[in-house]
Amino acid sequence: MADEFGGAIIIAIIATIIALILGIIGLFLNFNWLSFPIAVILVSIGIGLLSDDFVSAAIAGAITGFLTAFLKGFVISLFWGGWAATILNNAFGGQYLLLIFVGAIFAAGSNMILSGK
Repeated sequence: MADEFGGAIIIAIIATIIALILGIIGLFLNFNWLSFPIAVILVSIGIGLLSDDFVSAAIAGAITGFLTAFLKGFVISLFWGGWAATILNNAFGGQYLLLIFVGAIFAAGSNMILSGK
C-alpha cells in the first residue's frame, strides 16, 4: 500500500513539472486563465494511464493539481514578473479547487475508461 502511494507522489511531482511547462506554453499561446487547467487535464489523462488503480490515479491527479496551483504564481513571476502573477491570480482566482478537482477527476476517469486494466 505504501509503495503505491509513494509511486503516486513521484508520478505527481513529475506530472507537476510537465503541467507547469505546458501551462507556460499555453500562456505564450494566449490561452490566459485556461492554460493551467488544460495543462492539468492533459497531464492527468497521462497519470490515469500510468497508474495501477483508480485510487492511486485520483490521488496523484489531485496532488498534481494542488502543486500546479501552488507553483504557477512563482513560474509566472519568473517569466513576466510579479505584477503579471498578481494580476492573473487576482483576476482569475488562485484556481486551487479547480485544478485539484480537474486533476483528480480526469486522472481517475482516464484510468477507468482508457487503461483497460
